[in-house]
Amino acid sequence: MQPGANLNLIEIVGLLVGGLALFLFGLELMTRGLKAIAGSRLQSLLGTLTASRFRGILAGAGITALLNSSTITTVLLVGFVSAGLMTLQQSIPMIMGANIGSTLTAQIIAFNISAITPFLLAVGFLMYGFAKRDLLRELGGVLLGLGLLFLGIEMMGDATRPLRNYEPFIAIMQDMRNPLIGIAIGAVFTAIVQSSAATLAIVIALGSQGLIPLESGIALILGANVGTCGTALLASIGKSAEAAQVGIVHLLFNLLGVLFFAFIIPQFADFVRAISPSAPELTGAARLAAETPRQAANAHTVFSVFSTLVLIWFTGPIGKLAEKLAPASRKAWQNPGAPRYLDPTLVDMPALAITRVQLELGMLGTQVEQLVQRSVALLAEGTAQTLATLTDDDKAADSLSTAILTYVGQLSDAVHNDDEGRQLIDLARIATCLDAIREVATTSMLALSQRRLAQGADIARLRSDETARFATGVIERFALAVETVTHPDAETVTRIVAAKPEIEAQADAARTHIMSVLQLRSEEDAVNFRLANDMIEQFNEIARLSRAIAKASRSLREVKVSEAAVPDSSVSA
Repeated sequence: MQPGANLNLIEIVGLLVGGLALFLFGLELMTRGLKAIAGSRLQSLLGTLTASRFRGILAGAGITALLNSSTITTVLLVGFVSAGLMTLQQSIPMIMGANIGSTLTAQIIAFNISAITPFLLAVGFLMYGFAKRDLLRELGGVLLGLGLLFLGIEMMGDATRPLRNYEPFIAIMQDMRNPLIGIAIGAVFTAIVQSSAATLAIVIALGSQGLIPLESGIALILGANVGTCGTALLASIGKSAEAAQVGIVHLLFNLLGVLFFAFIIPQFADFVRAISPSAPELTGAARLAAETPRQAANAHTVFSVFSTLVLIWFTGPIGKLAEKLAPASRKAWQNPGAPRYLDPTLVDMPALAITRVQLELGMLGTQVEQLVQRSVALLAEGTAQTLATLTDDDKAADSLSTAILTYVGQLSDAVHNDDEGRQLIDLARIATCLDAIREVATTSMLALSQRRLAQGADIARLRSDETARFATGVIERFALAVETVTHPDAETVTRIVAAKPEIEAQADAARTHIMSVLQLRSEEDAVNFRLANDMIEQFNEIARLSRAIAKASRSLREVKVSEAAVPDSSVSA
C-alpha cells in the first residue's frame, strides 16, 4: 500500500475549506476595520493623483495597503472613471500601484506568528465587542480579523500535513512546475474566490508543510495576478466604456508581467532565493517549509515592483490599446434622472461615498436651478402648452432626488463614526431642501401660472426694477447655495445667510411697487395682486431654503475640517 493511501479525505477537505473560509472572513473583517480607520485618509491620497505618474503609483499602493485589497482599489477606479472624476490615463499609475500595495498582505501572512494568534484573537475580540470608542472598536476588528486570518492559514497547513507522503498529491505539485498549469490553476481559483491573497495563503500553507517547490508557487502567484482582474472587469459591466477600459488596463498590465516572468520562472526563483532568508541547516521538506513562505511573498513583491517599474513608461500605449479594445461613446450623459456619481461599490466606505453624494447633489441643484428659472419665465408669459414642458424635467429631478436619498439611507447603515453620521444628516437636509425648491418651482409656481391663465390675469405689466431686483437676488443666492454643496466655503455661506434682511427689504419694495401700480380699484387688480403676492411668498420660500442649504453645507465643511479631510470635493484636477 502506498504511504498515505488511507488518508481521511473528508477531514482534509473539511479543514482546508474551513481554513479558507476563516481566512477570507478574517480578511474581510480586517479590511472593514481598515476602511473605517483610514476612510478620511483615502481622500488625502486621492488628492495626489494628478501630480505625477509616480505619485499616482504611491497613491494606488497606499490606498490598497489601507483597504487591504487591490481588487477593491481597482473597482473604485472603475467607479471614478465611469463618473468622469478621473481620466483613464490618471488611473493607470494607480492600478500599477495597487498591485504593489497588495503585496503588503502577502508579506504579513508570510510571517509565522502562530504563537501570538490566540492573543490577537482575544485582544481583538475584547476591543471589537466592548470598546466604546469607534477607533478602538475598529482597531479591534482589524486585530480579530488578523487573528482569524492566521488561524485559517494554520488550519490549511494542518489539513495539508498528511499529504507530505501522499505520492499522487506530490506528483500534482511537481506537475505545476509547468508554468501553464500553475498559472491556469491560480487564475481560475483567484477568480472564483475573488482574492489573490487567498491563493497566496494556500501557497504559503502548502509551502509551510514542504509540499510545494518555489517554482510551482510562483506559477500559482502569477496566475493569481491574472485571476484578480476578473472582479474589476465584472464591475465595469453596465457602466461606461471608460470604466471597461480600467478593467482592461488592469488585465493588460498583469498579463504583460505574467507573460514575461512565465518564461524565466527557474531564473526568477533563483533570484528570489538569493534575496530571501535561507535555512541551510535543514534539508528536504523541512527546508522547503522554512524557506518557501517568505520566498513566495518576496516573489509576489518583486513581480509587482518590477512590472510597475518597466511598464510605467508605457502608460500611453497601454491606455490607447484599452481604448481601442473598448471604444468610448461620444454621446453625452443621456438620462438626467439617473445618478451619475453614486457608486454602489462605495456603500461600505462612507468617507469616499459622501463626496460622491455632494457631487450628485450639485447635479440636482443645477437641474432645480434651471427649473426655477423656467418656472419664473413661464409664470409671467407661459401658455398651457409651454407649462406642460416643465413636467418631464420635473420628473427627472424628482427621480434623481429619490436616488440620492435612497443612497444616503444605504450609507447610514455603514457609517463608522459620529462625524460620518452627521455628514449624512447634512446631505439628507440639503437633498430635502432642493426637493422642496423643486416643488416650489414645479408645483406652487405652476399652480400660480395655471391660475393666471384661468383668470385671464396680466401680471407682466407689474415688472419693475424692484421686482426684478428681488427675483434676481433670490435666484443668485440660490445658485451660490448650490455651489457651496460641492465646494463648501465659509465666506460664501456667510454672505448667503447674512443676506436675509436685504432679501426681506427687496420683497417689501416689490410689494410696495405692485400696490402703487394696481391700487386695488377693481376685481382684476385684486386678482393680480394676490397672484403677485403669492409669487413673492414663493420666492421668499426659495430664499429661506437656500439659507438652509448653505447652513447644512457649512456644517458639512466643519465636520470635514475636523477630520482633516481634503477640502476639494473633486478627485480630478
